Amino acid sequence: MAKKEILVLSLIILLAFGLRLVALGQYPAGFTADEAAQGYTAYSILKTGKDEWGVNFPLNPRSFGDYKLPLQTYLMIPSIAIFGLNEWAVRLPNAILGSLGVLGIYLLVKELFANSVHPKGVHSDTLRVSLGLFSSFLLAISPWHISLSRGAFEANLTTFFLPMGMYWFLRGLRESKYLPLGSIFFGFNLFSYHAARLVTPLLGVVLVVWGRERMIRVIGKRRGRREIILGGVIFGLFLVLAFYSTLIGGGTRAADIGIFSAGLKAPKIFIDNYLSYLSPQFFFTQGAGEATYGMIPGRGVLYLFELPFLVFAFMSLAKKWDKRFSPILAWILLAPIPAALSLGVGYHANRVAVMMPAIQTLSAYGGILLWERVKEGLEGRISHIVQLLYCSIVILSFLAFLKTYFFIAPKITAPVVAYGWKETMAYLAGIEDDYQKIIVSRKFSEPQAFVAFYKKWEPEDFQKQTKDWLRYEKESLKFVDQLGKYNLGKYEFRNIDFSKDKDLRKTLLVGKPEEFPADTSVQKMIVYPDGERAFWIVETKEDKR
Repeated sequence: MAKKEILVLSLIILLAFGLRLVALGQYPAGFTADEAAQGYTAYSILKTGKDEWGVNFPLNPRSFGDYKLPLQTYLMIPSIAIFGLNEWAVRLPNAILGSLGVLGIYLLVKELFANSVHPKGVHSDTLRVSLGLFSSFLLAISPWHISLSRGAFEANLTTFFLPMGMYWFLRGLRESKYLPLGSIFFGFNLFSYHAARLVTPLLGVVLVVWGRERMIRVIGKRRGRREIILGGVIFGLFLVLAFYSTLIGGGTRAADIGIFSAGLKAPKIFIDNYLSYLSPQFFFTQGAGEATYGMIPGRGVLYLFELPFLVFAFMSLAKKWDKRFSPILAWILLAPIPAALSLGVGYHANRVAVMMPAIQTLSAYGGILLWERVKEGLEGRISHIVQLLYCSIVILSFLAFLKTYFFIAPKITAPVVAYGWKETMAYLAGIEDDYQKIIVSRKFSEPQAFVAFYKKWEPEDFQKQTKDWLRYEKESLKFVDQLGKYNLGKYEFRNIDFSKDKDLRKTLLVGKPEEFPADTSVQKMIVYPDGERAFWIVETKEDKR
C-alpha cells in the first residue's frame, strides 16, 4: 500500500471517528427506551451475570417484551465496565464499529476488484484504490450511516460485520486460512439485527456461486478443504444457534411487525414496500419515515449530489457488465427484503440499513466515472472549474447535513427520541427521599427503563421486582408498559388520574403536560430544545398543607 494511499485512508478513518464520537452523549438529543433498556441489561449482566429478568447470560434479552438480538447488549458490557452506566458508554461500541465499517468497505472493495479491468480496458489497480477510498469516504460522511452510528442502534452493527465477513471470505479464496475468520464475522452478523439474519445467508449463497471457480481451486488443496469445512462448521453452528434463539423468543419481534397478518393483501404490500426502499424518494428526498432511530424525516438517506453518481454507475454497468459488481448489486437488491416484509409507517431506514455500504460503493463507482468523463470531455481549465464546482457542492452538502443534524434536528426530533429523561431523573434524585411514592405516567414509553438506567438501580433488587411484571405475558400483552400498573420500589407506573391523584399524600406525579389541568401548580418543568413542555413534575396538594 502506497504512503499516499495510507495517508488518505487514515484521514478518512479519522474523519469517520470524529463524526461519530464528538458529543456522542448529547447527539442524538435524547436517549431512547431501547438504548436505556439495552444499556441497563448490559449493566445487569456485568454486575450479576443475569439480565433484569434473572436469566443467565440471555441469548435473546427480553428487554421490555420485544426480545432483542444479543450482540449490541454484550458489546456494551466492556464500555460500561470502564466508563460506567451512561449514554456515552452505551453508544460507544456502535460508534466505534460504525467508524471501523469505513475501513471494512475499503478492504472489501480492494479485494473484490483485484485483477479487474476498467470499462475502457485500463488495468484496475488505480481504479480499485480510488474506488476503495471513495467508497470509504462516502460512508464516512453518509447521513444515513452517521445517524445510525451515533446512537446505540443495533441496525448499524451489520454495516461493520457484513463487509468484514465478505472481505475475509474473498481473501480466503486466495489464502484459505482466512475462510474461518470470514465465517466468524458472518456468524456474529446473524446476532446483530433481525434483517441481517435473512440477508446474511442469502448473500453468502451469492458469494459461493459467484466465487465457485476459485472455491474449486481451494477444494483441490488438502489444507483448503480442511479450512472450507472448518468455516462451514463455524457458520453452521452460528446458524443453528440463531434458529434456536428464534424458537425461544428471537422471532417475537418479526412476528409482531410482519405483513403476513394482512392475508391476501400481503404480496401487494411486500412489492410496494420493496420498491419504496429503492425509490428516489427514499434515497434523496423523503428519507426515513420516522426519527426514532436518530434519523431526520424529510431528508434523503443519501446526498443529492450522489444522484448523478448512481445514474452513471447504472449506465456503465448496463453498457458493459463487470461481474465484480455482482455481489454488490445482489447485496443492494437483497437488503430491502426484510424491511418489505414488515408493517409500519414505511421508509424504515433502520430496517434497510443492511444496504450500507453497498449503495455507497455503487455511488462511488459512478462518481469516479463521472469525474473521468468531465476530465475527458472538457478542456483543461473548464474541466478544473467544473471539478472544483462539484467538490464545492459536496462540501456544502456535507456541512448542511452537519448543521441540520446538530442544530436543527434536536428541535424537531427530541419528542420521539425520549428527550428529557436525564434531566427529569437528575431532579428526582435530589428530592425523592422526601416522598413516599412517585407516580410516573405510562404515556411515556417504557418509563421503567429510564428509571432503572439513570438511577443505576441495583440489578439484584430489580430482578426480584420483575417477577411480578411477567403478568404481561399471562395477560397476553406484548410489552410491560401495557400493564395497568406495576412498580419499581417507590416508583409506580400507571396512568395519571389527576382528579384522584392530587389528594394522595407525600406523592410526586411525573407526566406529560396534557395529563394535568392548565392551572396546575408545577414543581418542575422539563422542556424540549425548542422550548415546548416535555415533562411536568407535580407535588400532590396534600403535601403542601
